[in-house]
Amino acid sequence: MADCIFCEIIAGRAPASIVYQDDTCLAFMDIHPLGRGHVLIVPLEHAVQLPELPDAQRTHLFRVAHHILDAQRALGWGKRGSHILLNDGPQANQMVPHIHVHIIPREKRDALPTLSRLFLHITGLMGRATARTSLDEQASALRQQLPEIIH
Repeated sequence: MADCIFCEIIAGRAPASIVYQDDTCLAFMDIHPLGRGHVLIVPLEHAVQLPELPDAQRTHLFRVAHHILDAQRALGWGKRGSHILLNDGPQANQMVPHIHVHIIPREKRDALPTLSRLFLHITGLMGRATARTSLDEQASALRQQLPEIIH
């Protein structure tokens, strides 16, 4: 879809630090993370809200999320807790009109930095992007922890 950054990433026309891809979804590092290891999972098919996707695709998104959460924890990220977040539609503060599931590892004493980044997300300002090299390193570490076949 025109003007959708996630569709641009899926098509390979915008850069991303890829964690996982299959014939249904793509997982990549959030360029404006709320913490180390923040991953977004998007369906390859453009859809704004969950009801637009077939049941099997919805289920698959969360299956992939489960494996990414396990991979994050295997790396020591979010061992004490994580956010699995879906803002489903503009009234739910969905900033990019393409379904996306956030997997955000939380760390001890990260509330203040996370709140400031969250404020930028909510306002749409986003702040400074994280360096691609850092995101690529995190994506590589996560890929190494993922099972070979998530299906």
